[in-house]
Amino acid sequence: MLSRAELLKMREMTFEDIDPKEIQDVEKLNIDVKKSKPEKIREILESGKNPYFLKYKGITIKIGFASTNRTIEEAMQSLVQMKW
Repeated sequence: MLSRAELLKMREMTFEDIDPKEIQDVEKLNIDVKKSKPEKIREILESGKNPYFLKYKGITIKIGFASTNRTIEEAMQSLVQMKW
C-alpha cells in the first residue's frame, strides 16, 4: 500500500511529471463490487499507481481538492460510488 509520504509526493505531481503509461484507466479498473467501500479504496491504493491521476475515455484527469478536511479516502470513496 502507498505510504502517506508517497501519496503526498504523488499529489504534488503535475501532468508533466507523470508517465502517461502509469495512469489508471477508470474503465479498466477491476474492483470487486461485493467488497466494502474501505476494501475497494484499499484495492485502488494497493495498486501502487498515483490515485490523483486517472484516464477516462482517453482523457487524463488530475484529481485535486479544495482546502477542506476531506481525506483522500473520502474522495476515493466518492469515485468508487460513481463507478460501482
